[in-house]
Amino acid sequence: MKILLVPILATVILLSSCNQEAEMQQKKLSYKLDSLTMVASSKDSTINDLLFSFNDIKQNLDSVALMQNIISTEVETPGGKFVSNTKNRINSQIASINNLLNQNKAKIAELNRKLKNNSLKINEFQKMIASLNEDIASKNTELQTLNEKLNSANAQMAQLQTSIDTLSNTSASQSKIIADQIASIHTAYYLVGKSKEMEQKKIINKTGGVLGMGKTPKLNADVDKNNFTRIDYTLVLNIPINSKKAKVITTHPSDSYMLEQENGEYTNLRIIQPDKFWSTSKYLAVLND
Repeated sequence: MKILLVPILATVILLSSCNQEAEMQQKKLSYKLDSLTMVASSKDSTINDLLFSFNDIKQNLDSVALMQNIISTEVETPGGKFVSNTKNRINSQIASINNLLNQNKAKIAELNRKLKNNSLKINEFQKMIASLNEDIASKNTELQTLNEKLNSANAQMAQLQTSIDTLSNTSASQSKIIADQIASIHTAYYLVGKSKEMEQKKIINKTGGVLGMGKTPKLNADVDKNNFTRIDYTLVLNIPINSKKAKVITTHPSDSYMLEQENGEYTNLRIIQPDKFWSTSKYLAVLND
């Protein structure tokens, strides 16, 4: 019996030792599995983060391309009106482009930092970042070209504005000359008053007659315009008289006007045909005594 117990005991001890070693191996494998799982999870997280940043940068570059195309169209449109609100809009778009490009530079710097600090060496992402840097450099070059075009357009607009101002000034000057000429053509003078006053002011003189009787009053040739009322004869068609007597001493076609009366008093000289009335003389003198 004692002889049998020794092998059995040895076997039990051996089995126990094997079980402990198996458990230790199992724990080691479990640790390795957990470590690999964490590494895989970290790698997936890093890749997802990199992909998200990459897509964000690409969207920014697409927005930059769209705005650059809009600006190019507005600057290069033949015969387009490059007015101030267009200029302001383009400047705003360029500012937005600069902002997006600066954002992209910051994002790429962050991507490089993550790759550098991460134990994973993702060659494909490093190639993608290099490609993004090239795209940004290309956009910077295109933006510089757009700025040059914009500056050229601004210079052209300034020159055009100068030409427009010059033409406007010339046109205004010519318009004033024409307006003055028209006003001069349409200018007429009238005076209603007593014959004695007109003689004293040397507006009229009396000629003809016999022994001082029957003299005919006439307008002096060198009459002073300041004694008359100046009018635009296309606008003034009624000359107020308001007197019981009225005698037109200047020469005007008789069918071009009429003396209006009311209650035995001359109220107005109404001009029926202005051009015809003033065709013989631009002065009208009416005696009311």
